[in-house]
Amino acid sequence: MELTTTEAQIVRNLKADRVAKWTTLAEQVGCSTKSVQRALAKVGYFGSINHNGVFVTPKETPRFDQRGLWMYQNVCFSQHGNLPQTLHRLVEQSPAGYTVEELERLVGTRVHNHVSRLIREGKLSRSFLGRKVVYLATERRRQEAQQQTRRQAESRPVPTVPPSDVPPGLDAVTVIHVLRRLLETPEASVASVARALQARKVLVRADQIRLILDFYGLKKTTR
Repeated sequence: MELTTTEAQIVRNLKADRVAKWTTLAEQVGCSTKSVQRALAKVGYFGSINHNGVFVTPKETPRFDQRGLWMYQNVCFSQHGNLPQTLHRLVEQSPAGYTVEELERLVGTRVHNHVSRLIREGKLSRSFLGRKVVYLATERRRQEAQQQTRRQAESRPVPTVPPSDVPPGLDAVTVIHVLRRLLETPEASVASVARALQARKVLVRADQIRLILDFYGLKKTTR
């Protein structure tokens, strides 16, 4: 489908950035987000399943893992569709089902309301392992196999896991950008550091910068 001049510019901007907000793409060319949606619908795209779906990426950009997920910094994209569709597929494909906490670590957002709705709609089932709720497939044989795998996994000794070098929920590249900015502008506020990094396409929030400071035991210098 042929693109207008404005639509072609929107597509070029997104490919250059790899991941961008709908609103940012609209502001860059002075159009509405509806126009951006129409342009990207012509070439194909994926919308983020976390951050309230405000991010988008070209269809050829993601490198999905074996679960069908791609994480860019802290923005998650799925080849399975929206967040409920993704949760349904993740649980169906899982060899041992998932807890809410496990699902949230995978997709980077809260999922309790969504899995509860999937239960009510009969798309998922659940079982209780002690105080833990495990979400499972609805097909009986698949469900029993998941329960057995989960019980076997829970009965094994838990190996000692070395502490992570970066705060939970953040990748090393983002942490490096934050630390570098903090060194460059030691007296800047956390909020201004976050805004400056976002302007450079580093997707990090002020609360995540505070987490980095706490994780490494750093103190923020202010005027």
